[in-house]
Amino acid sequence: MGRDVVGAFRKALLGTTLTASAILAGHAQAGEIRGRITGPDGKPVVRAQVVVEDLRRGNATGKDGSFTIKAVPGGPIHVSIIAPGLEAVFPTVQVPENGVAELNVTLARSDLIKRSAALNAEPKSEHDAQKAAYLQSIRKVTGKTPNVLLILFDDLGYGDYSSFGNQLIKTPNIDAYGRKGMRLNDFYAASPVCSPSRASIMTGRYPMHTNMATHVLMATGSDDADYRRSRGLANAIPSDEILLPEVLSRAGYRTGLFGKWHLGDTPGHIPNDMGFQDFFGLLYPNDTQPTNLWRNKTIVVPADRFDQTTITERIADETIAFIRKNADKPFFAFASFTAPHRPHFANPKHQGVSDGGTYGDVIEDLDANVGRISDVLRELKLDENTIVIVTSDNGGDFEGNVGNLRGRKGDTFEGGMRVPTFIAWPGHIAPGSSSDEMAGVIDLFPTILAAVKQPLPADRVIDGRDITPILSGGQTPHDYLYYTTSWSGQYEAVRNSAFKLRDPASDTDLIARQRATGGQGGLYDLARDNESHDVTARHPEVRTELQQALDHFRADEKSNVRGWTQVEH
Repeated sequence: MGRDVVGAFRKALLGTTLTASAILAGHAQAGEIRGRITGPDGKPVVRAQVVVEDLRRGNATGKDGSFTIKAVPGGPIHVSIIAPGLEAVFPTVQVPENGVAELNVTLARSDLIKRSAALNAEPKSEHDAQKAAYLQSIRKVTGKTPNVLLILFDDLGYGDYSSFGNQLIKTPNIDAYGRKGMRLNDFYAASPVCSPSRASIMTGRYPMHTNMATHVLMATGSDDADYRRSRGLANAIPSDEILLPEVLSRAGYRTGLFGKWHLGDTPGHIPNDMGFQDFFGLLYPNDTQPTNLWRNKTIVVPADRFDQTTITERIADETIAFIRKNADKPFFAFASFTAPHRPHFANPKHQGVSDGGTYGDVIEDLDANVGRISDVLRELKLDENTIVIVTSDNGGDFEGNVGNLRGRKGDTFEGGMRVPTFIAWPGHIAPGSSSDEMAGVIDLFPTILAAVKQPLPADRVIDGRDITPILSGGQTPHDYLYYTTSWSGQYEAVRNSAFKLRDPASDTDLIARQRATGGQGGLYDLARDNESHDVTARHPEVRTELQQALDHFRADEKSNVRGWTQVEH
């Protein structure tokens, strides 16, 4: 960049504060530049890139916003400082021959992303008429029909239950659903992060079809939300998607969500607008501000009074109250716990009880509250007529236990997407049964609708399948399952009953590719290996089969992104 251009940048940086001073340090072997980068709020800017372009090197700021660049020749040195969402600056600092030049910078907020975001509206809703017609066709249930209780954990790992091998954390109440029903060993999230997977739970469709494949949704007005909008990405589930509570409420069910939503925070996209008649909880995860607690469309606990230590108990309280209130009618209760998503705070009632540390305390608190919900079902004699599903939105984060699986949250390795799951339905699912057949959260929508005898919508692809055959001890209805990345939303893996192909080169997002295996794909024998050994040479015909299936699926997605079977005129 020419000096005149750099000068123009400097003059344009209103609101940016620079301080630089030379501090003699006789012990230094060469000049150094060090300092601290803060944002407009005075807080440290983490991972800002501080670079001496002429030397082709620099450093990233740490947690406290500090940086050091060593072995810098004396004299005037041109530095660039760049951080997402903030104005870049290009100061010149005088570095002593044998000393330290201190450079402390306060960066101003950039309005470039906000101005770019203003150019893009939320993606157009395409199938509102078809959705309305389908919902109009739903008939009220009659006779004895099952209640539905969906218990969803946030970032729970495959090895976090006692029954899935954890020797430090005790989960007797959760594990009890394995004794009451079926344990599904090869059950998958639809994405290795939450919003896309939650959209699939609600719709039975892969994340790309719901316009929700690209990472997670952000609080409206935040820099991250503006970044999504600047790229033309949705920041709420489209209003033309058909959600499970919308169908069940039309069918005469009372529907309630208690806990985390994370599918949109703008009018038309919050739980009460999308089929839930009762809502208590958060619109985002517990690490995203504002952590307001809502009851329906009203904030009842502002963020400054939000108690992280008791939120699991509050979610259980609300779920229990809903079940008691609606015991005489069919209900769909969605207990969407915020735990064990970071940050972790132990309930004082369960603090220090687990051998698994604070994380273990959080899991055992979850287990105790699942037990409370189970006790109420039994007390009200509803347990024999309630389908209970216990699962997670994606694989475990770094504090969690993913068993012997490779990868974690954010990865398309098994540890990022295979989730521990139980489904119980007395009289329909054999108690204590287990299945290694592949299935996933995309199957919940069609399976529940089949159980309550409601048709599927015909205007759109429903990627999930009714897995009643699996729950009856039979085989999976899927030939293949597909894995989407956490960043670009592209599909980079596919599995059949025994093998899995990873093809991360399909992901054009640089960050996601770096999180994979350096861009290298591989064929893995899931029955005998935890994705350690590429067995392409041993099974070239399987590699060819899975590559063709993945390529066909990608092409189909590209030509019909939203997955419509009927075109709106």
